[in-house]
Amino acid sequence: MAYIPGCRYDLFISYANENNREGWVEQFEKVLREELGDLLGRQFSSTTSVFFDRREVELPGSFPEKLVAAARESAILVPVLSRSYLTSAWCDNERTAFFSKLPHGSKDADCLAPILIRPIDESGLNQLYRDAQRMSFLSADGQTPLEPSSPAWLTKVRAFAGQLAKALQKLRRNCKPVFLGKTAQTSQAQALRSWCRTEVECRHFRTLPESLLALDDPASIQGNLQEAGVAIHFLGNADAAAMEAIETSVAVCSGTTILYQPWGAHLDANEQLWLDSFERQLESTGGQYQRLAGKNDWELLALFDEIATQIRPEPHASGAAHVELALVCEEPDLGSIQQLNRDIQTQRPTGIALPEFVGSGLRALALMRKWSDYISRAEGLLFYYGASERKRLELIWQKATEEKPTVRRDWFLAPPALEHKKLQHPDALWELDQVIQFIERARGTTP
Repeated sequence: MAYIPGCRYDLFISYANENNREGWVEQFEKVLREELGDLLGRQFSSTTSVFFDRREVELPGSFPEKLVAAARESAILVPVLSRSYLTSAWCDNERTAFFSKLPHGSKDADCLAPILIRPIDESGLNQLYRDAQRMSFLSADGQTPLEPSSPAWLTKVRAFAGQLAKALQKLRRNCKPVFLGKTAQTSQAQALRSWCRTEVECRHFRTLPESLLALDDPASIQGNLQEAGVAIHFLGNADAAAMEAIETSVAVCSGTTILYQPWGAHLDANEQLWLDSFERQLESTGGQYQRLAGKNDWELLALFDEIATQIRPEPHASGAAHVELALVCEEPDLGSIQQLNRDIQTQRPTGIALPEFVGSGLRALALMRKWSDYISRAEGLLFYYGASERKRLELIWQKATEEKPTVRRDWFLAPPALEHKKLQHPDALWELDQVIQFIERARGTTP
């Protein structure tokens, strides 16, 4: 499992094939993983932490779908900069796919960590790459990369790993913590907790505690519960330590404590006696508490999704309630609107919101609430009709009409079948200059 919740990989190493001569990039990836594992105290593997494609050739017109998926599901992009990297169509596809979906609460600059192994023309870099902190692996001649495993090379890799560790820790802190309590020692109960952890982290939350050993340490439990926004505990052969943790949870957790008794899980006499006294006390002391008994695991997840909408911070919100422009699309167009955003910013720096939550796997009710909040914060709405399904976009348009009828909104047409769309919708937008004018009209600075 990746260190960053909601991601399949922590790092995506993007490189031009010819830069892996004599295994340079391959050796770099291996040592980098080992250094990160030491720094973060966890195993960084080539299957669950770092995506590195050991390809032999880059065939024109045959960019693999697996690279698109891996790039979109990674937390940090590590481009290996060289002249050939800047001219590689594959590397360009990897960049586009990566920036189409970023970890929750992050910005482009938080997720980019380039290294330089051959001299490049700086004009070939966009502003994001020019501003990024770059680690140079150039040797003294300024033309060739440092020799792998040399003292200078190892020093650079360790320094770079230190930078990445800090960046990964920052991305992980962006994810709201959820406490998962102790289960019985049966394989079925432990599998339930593991499943629950995976589902919670897929929703861009991080789970506490980091180690199962901490579930037997009252001081550690209290500290984790004070940090958590939601706590999930399990009944069914719960021991005294688990019951004590539930009492602590109601007292110190800032959010809701969920007490889950799965379908078919029976309480022993100790649990029954404790639960009766515990709930009687809650009647007088209060506390944010919900008990879910005799339900299945998906009903637990539905309850969590409902509660999670109340504690999840909005991406890029940083306290600002409104944005000048909110782009509306479905998941197939997330990459395209990332590029449109960058194009707009080069001509007119603008507060723009992107619906990153559409690719986060939210259940239907939570997604509907996300759209309501998203629409409410915008001064203007631009509906991006590219690969997204028109019918779905029209439903969101209708929702915007009902919930915020005064907000200015319009359509933006994009491939595929752009010319056909323009004939069908001659009043829609399809050029960047038109979008800039739309933003100005939404702000009221132009008629």
